[in-house]
Amino acid sequence: MTDRPAKEKARKRNALVHGLYARDIVLPWDCEEDFERLHRDLKMEFNPSGRAEEEAVLDLAVAHWNKQTLWRMRQSAVLKDPFASDIVETGRKSWRGVRKHLRTNSRGPVDIAESIFAGLRAEAQRVQREVEQTSDREKIKILEDKMGTCVRLLADHAAPFLELMTHMPNAEKSFENAYAPESLEKLFRLEAALDARIAKILARLVGLKEFKRTPAGAGAPRLEVRSSS
Repeated sequence: MTDRPAKEKARKRNALVHGLYARDIVLPWDCEEDFERLHRDLKMEFNPSGRAEEEAVLDLAVAHWNKQTLWRMRQSAVLKDPFASDIVETGRKSWRGVRKHLRTNSRGPVDIAESIFAGLRAEAQRVQREVEQTSDREKIKILEDKMGTCVRLLADHAAPFLELMTHMPNAEKSFENAYAPESLEKLFRLEAALDARIAKILARLVGLKEFKRTPAGAGAPRLEVRSSS
């Protein structure tokens, strides 16, 4: 049986580069092993030789890790929405399917508000027609009072209630917000900045390897670099 405490202790002694460990880079709740695996894969791919190349590969691993973190952050932000569970529970795997399900099942309050608004408006129109069709002054006064009540209810209660229900947060709006261009644009800008950084690190790494092929680089002393691999 593997001695887990001893294995963990040995792993923690292995620095990525001089004095720098995975725990110095990732957050406490992130997986150090995942970062170390990424770093190890990049070292196998680029085969760094010497301190400068080791540092460049580590920078490359950090940049790729941060790029992955961007998408984890987006997922965390989307799932934090109180209506995210309603979207997941639709069980649909297409935009059309999710939208159709949400639209069918989440319009209750809006439908009630629209029904109240439509009923009051229809009643006001009916009373108005009665006023136009009668010449009885007493009846006209009663009808006008009734119509005034309908209009006040429409203006003071029904219309504000409908406006509130229409703009009230719901699962359908949360689904749309998850793909809002303005929020995705920020993510893409950050991703583009990290891609630019990755390109610069790769150029630096290539430059270091090319330098070592020159007479000046070939004569430079080699320093031993301890790492986790």
